[in-house]
Amino acid sequence: MRADSVGARVPPHARAQVHSVFLRACNIETEAGELVTLVAPSSGNLPHGIRCAVPFARLRQGQAANLEDATLRFPAAEIALDFSRASVWNGRIAAVPPGQHGAEVRRILRENAPDQGVAPALFSSGRPHCALQRALFARLARTLPILARATETRDAGAVVSALSVLVGLGPGLTPAGDDFTVGYLAALWSRSRREPGIASLLGALAVPVGQMSLLTNAISRQMLLDALQGHFAERLTEVVRCVCDGSDVAAASMRALQIGHSSGADVLCGLLFGLSLAPAASPNREDRACQPRW
Repeated sequence: MRADSVGARVPPHARAQVHSVFLRACNIETEAGELVTLVAPSSGNLPHGIRCAVPFARLRQGQAANLEDATLRFPAAEIALDFSRASVWNGRIAAVPPGQHGAEVRRILRENAPDQGVAPALFSSGRPHCALQRALFARLARTLPILARATETRDAGAVVSALSVLVGLGPGLTPAGDDFTVGYLAALWSRSRREPGIASLLGALAVPVGQMSLLTNAISRQMLLDALQGHFAERLTEVVRCVCDGSDVAAASMRALQIGHSSGADVLCGLLFGLSLAPAASPNREDRACQPRW
């Protein structure tokens, strides 16, 4: 069978095994610790992903897998996936113009975000009933103002310290703090093409945040490592592109919200937070996106 598209960061040769299997996705982990994700054709592309119509039901955790010469083989499942003619997708993010802070994304989040994860802490005026959510809110209330100041002053050490609180924070397949951090890094990469000091800040974050990624699960770790290199999931890059060119931001944001239960919303919250710290196009900053409520 043939793949539709392949992420630019998929290794050309590797021995691996099936890490986890879902209804429309499968993760395989290489001996080097990289995670390659197979996703159904209806899903968006991933930097370390292969979009294909694989019969996921035939795959089992622990099965051997081999990447060789643009073919991925699962011998036990009798599956051979050829991606030699697949289109290549790299996950680079567009540069948001100065003064554009994603007001439409904020509106979509206010109206549609789930009642779990980061979004309620940023947009809800009520007190969370769940003890886990209260703890998450408290961490965010202490950490995000520090992260905001550190980003604006380009203080890499303080940014690393703040992110160390967020990485691995929260429940789920990809914890809310990891998703938020990916969105924040996406905002920095988008801003780095236009603002002085952001590229240097990203360079200073690469090693320490890469080390932090070892403290979370394998799926989040790969997502964070890709983000540090400026590669992101298609549904996030679509949102940024739409914000840049003024096309259908609402539709792109709604597609991003479909990722996991709250993962898509958490990533968008991080994106808005990072963009809101960018200098405004005029002295009036009252319309900055995602202002914290604390």
